[in-house]
Amino acid sequence: MADQYLELKKRIQDDHQRIDESYRMGVEVEACLLDDKAQPVNAHPLIKELCSKYDVDSEYGKCQFEIRTDPISMHNLSSINSFFEGFLDFLSISVKKVYKNRNVIPVFLGGNPSPYIFKRKYITNKERYHALYNEQRKIPDIELEGQKFKARDIATAIQGFHLHLQGKNPIYTTSMFNYILNLIPSALLIGSNSRLFAGRLFSLYAPRIYLYNHSEQQTSGFPALPRYLDKLEDYIDYITSGTRPNAKDYFGLEKDRHDDLRIRLNSEYYRVETRIMSVQPTPKEMVAMIEFFIGFLYRSIMENKPLRPLSSIREERMAVIRSGYEARTHFDISETVRSQLDVAKKGLTDLGLGSEFIGILDKRLNNKTSPAIYVSRLWEKTYNGNVTQTVSEIIQHVWEKTKSNSPLL
Repeated sequence: MADQYLELKKRIQDDHQRIDESYRMGVEVEACLLDDKAQPVNAHPLIKELCSKYDVDSEYGKCQFEIRTDPISMHNLSSINSFFEGFLDFLSISVKKVYKNRNVIPVFLGGNPSPYIFKRKYITNKERYHALYNEQRKIPDIELEGQKFKARDIATAIQGFHLHLQGKNPIYTTSMFNYILNLIPSALLIGSNSRLFAGRLFSLYAPRIYLYNHSEQQTSGFPALPRYLDKLEDYIDYITSGTRPNAKDYFGLEKDRHDDLRIRLNSEYYRVETRIMSVQPTPKEMVAMIEFFIGFLYRSIMENKPLRPLSSIREERMAVIRSGYEARTHFDISETVRSQLDVAKKGLTDLGLGSEFIGILDKRLNNKTSPAIYVSRLWEKTYNGNVTQTVSEIIQHVWEKTKSNSPLL
């Protein structure tokens, strides 16, 4: 692989002066299927139907599917909202067509709430997934609040929202990566929705992050960087410093590094990909988060704002995963988010984008809420001692919100 690394570094040097379209974005949204008895449903027949109109693929778990957009200009942000509204309409029709008399419910939450998700082997029959499954069989069980989980099963119950943002050249992309690291705890705080997981409401604010990080061991979580990147070549050194037994080249190493944030060099463009956010239950919430990232990045890079210590961000991230708005660190996390939202709104104005949906995040911050809190309150209000029935009622409620594009506030 050494020759490949040298070729990539030479390409980066040659591209320092290029000017591509900044913040051109792609979105990947993962979801899962449960029925009205909270049983996982094989998504593969549905994927076939959805592929007639959209770019949809399978995921690690048989009940999971992923919808992807083509790259979209930041000046056409509202089209993402329209795109996903259209997709949800088609999804609703397709579910009824494929599963006929069975009541199947698409679930757009970061963690699978089914109490049955770990009762059987729900792995998609693909070589890459089987290799990952077998590799993770060697990892010890993960314990969370008295319950043990097998590492190899965790990914069958984890869904994510991945945002790809294009940088205009290697130098700008490096700055984007550094500044997005500063947003990770904030994105978790106002975006998490996974407290209801595997038939149980956990006290942890974001159990999906905790469990996924432990199931992957040293290949996911906050990037294990000793310092911010000075140049993009530093990122190549970081990726190649680790090993993955199934990776055949640099791009395999890059793909298998499931960090909160990563840089993708697998195309002619330079992109950063953020993976920390839960699936957003509605399109408006998704666009609100995208506005937050783009506006903050533009203004921060333009003004060369100071970067916060990586050690502080790591501490904040872990505190938010544990305690959400009750997190205690050296800094007030709510005030940090408020400041970053103000920067983002200024950046959106500078770019002439307006701020159509970012107000959703303002409301969450002011009310100290999030999808995680919304769903946990729904659980506390609905739970009647019957886990299956309660899960079914909650996912139906969230699906109705998703279909009508009514944000969880």
